[in-house]
Amino acid sequence: MPTYYPVRRMGITLDEQNFILRRLAQLKVEGEVLDVGCGNSLIPIQLSKAWNRKIVALDIWDEFPLETAIKNAKEEGANVEFLKIERPALKLPFSDSSFSFVYSVMFVYNLRKHERETLFTEIRRVLRDGGMFLLVDPVIVRRERMELKGFKEVSYREENALFYYLARKE
Repeated sequence: MPTYYPVRRMGITLDEQNFILRRLAQLKVEGEVLDVGCGNSLIPIQLSKAWNRKIVALDIWDEFPLETAIKNAKEEGANVEFLKIERPALKLPFSDSSFSFVYSVMFVYNLRKHERETLFTEIRRVLRDGGMFLLVDPVIVRRERMELKGFKEVSYREENALFYYLARKE
């Protein structure tokens, strides 16, 4: 039986994660997908199954065991590759233009400004031209999306104290 529990860094319950998951699962996504800051692995595992595609999921694995995430994906029959990233560098271990879609749920707001700037630069680097980036974070930090350079807003909405910001790499 898979093990999921709330991650303090994410600051959301399992019910709230499932709410976000239902919103994300509605997206039509093509190409390679990257989850940045996957927390307890629930979202990338369930999205892999919903979208019937491989998802690469990164985290710093400070509160949820990487081994448990791997076990959960196997038990759920999901195609997820888990990798570790380090703070404060937050370098993404991929070549340029490796992904068509990158998303981050409740991770970026935990980062310091210089870490966010580094991460956003890295996300832009690994996205293909025209690729999409979805940022989901608490409304109280919605200004952080203005730190994205080289992206054009596609949509923005607020729901249940979260913002959903979708941007295209220019």
